[in-house]
Amino acid sequence: MILGVFMIIKNLLDRKAHKVPAAFVAIIFLLSVSDILNGLIIASIMQHVMFLVIIYIAYNYVLISENDDDLLENIEVSTIATTIGYGLVFLVAYWFYSRGIGFGGIYTTDRYSAGMLLNFISTGGQTTVRLRGFCIDPNSVVTTLIPGASFGLARLLYKNGGKFRSLVAVILYAIVMDLSGSRMAVVCTVAMVIIMLMMGYKQAENKLWWFGLIALVLLVVSFMAVYRFQNIASEVYSFFTARAGLNDTGGRFTIWKYNARWLSDNGRLLFGVGQNQISNLTSVGKACHNTWLEWICGTGILLGGMIDLWFVITPFVFLDRLKRNRIFIRDIIPIVLAYVTALICITTVDNITNSVVLFLMVIFRYGNYINLTLN
Repeated sequence: MILGVFMIIKNLLDRKAHKVPAAFVAIIFLLSVSDILNGLIIASIMQHVMFLVIIYIAYNYVLISENDDDLLENIEVSTIATTIGYGLVFLVAYWFYSRGIGFGGIYTTDRYSAGMLLNFISTGGQTTVRLRGFCIDPNSVVTTLIPGASFGLARLLYKNGGKFRSLVAVILYAIVMDLSGSRMAVVCTVAMVIIMLMMGYKQAENKLWWFGLIALVLLVVSFMAVYRFQNIASEVYSFFTARAGLNDTGGRFTIWKYNARWLSDNGRLLFGVGQNQISNLTSVGKACHNTWLEWICGTGILLGGMIDLWFVITPFVFLDRLKRNRIFIRDIIPIVLAYVTALICITTVDNITNSVVLFLMVIFRYGNYINLTLN
């Protein structure tokens, strides 16, 4: 946020900060109207203000980077460094916890207190310890590391140089993902790896080498699965039974169904009830645990649906513009996959101010596409 203030000041001095896209103005107006219709709830207003502040900072970043010929490369370097830096901090915090070494801010049993590791009683009735980093929910922690992991994986598969740093980033991301216990992150990451392997095979001149690489990966995974089958089966079983299933009382589908039904049954589907307020109204008594449904519950199906669509179609708009300008898009794929993965990951958590998603959305829509390519 401090860096964001400096970027805004720089653009004000350069007479750039006043250049605000029409979409931003429309969203400011519509969110203001939404909050007025919902009774000016302070919690809702503050979330909308934070959402707009992050988007405005991201746009100022785009303005500063207009003439940066190495923009994508700089994003790659900074996100890989972020993944390594955060990953090491979280790994050390977990080491302290596992050794019983107590420091303030490392471990907590209260969701609303500071603590990188959160201990709570799961829906399955078992005590669970999950890494949440600097987020309120363990499902959010991986989104910060996803861009660096995506770039690192791409460099390991497609490019020369920086292999060791990329490998460290990917390993740390995998550890953080495991410690967070985020099932959606696991599914999305596996899909991202499969897509990258398939793209590498499709674009490779030496397809025999790529076929061998894919076969080797499958062989290693199969060997590990057979060698540690009992342990893996136990972990997987616990992973799903110790916590809520999709259709359990506290499961995601149940929460989504009850929250959406309440809006419809009480005539609030059109205008919503204010951000983060739905949990106070429904019989299930839980927040949406879905960023995109939270937008609809908070601001109504028209505005919320429009904002959801704004984010969902962004990568398609971005890739289409690149094709029209005849820009080679292979180097863009890691950052697009990172955005899509983060987009899907926050379907299991309320996080309308997720800075990774907001920054990438603004870069894709308003960035200099020519400068987003690598030499």
